[in-house]
Amino acid sequence: MAEISANGYQDIRDRIQAGWQYIELRDEAGVPIVRLPESDPRVTWTHEPGAQTLELTVVVKGDDDDIAPLLPKTFGSAALYTVPTDGDPMAVESFTQFTMSTEADQLTVIFKVEVPQVI
Repeated sequence: MAEISANGYQDIRDRIQAGWQYIELRDEAGVPIVRLPESDPRVTWTHEPGAQTLELTVVVKGDDDDIAPLLPKTFGSAALYTVPTDGDPMAVESFTQFTMSTEADQLTVIFKVEVPQVI
């Protein structure tokens, strides 16, 4: 049986990061609120290069054009997708519920994904 080399693990990690292009914020019941592309300025990969845990940070504000009309809204989870609409989530993470009530409110979500370790 062959073992994956360090280069092989790094390639897997790079493919995982490149494949997840959308993050969806959901309400407390898992209903989608907004799905953001990785290119949205509110979405940033925040892990160190080569880190075993990939970290995606999303910051949304109550006065964002796609959030303000929905207020008040309770956020409760996030999901990563490879497609802009529909599809099956590649990973889902729940977090402590946060109710955004006013345009002055802000939510920061740090989504962490454990990937194969580079040895």
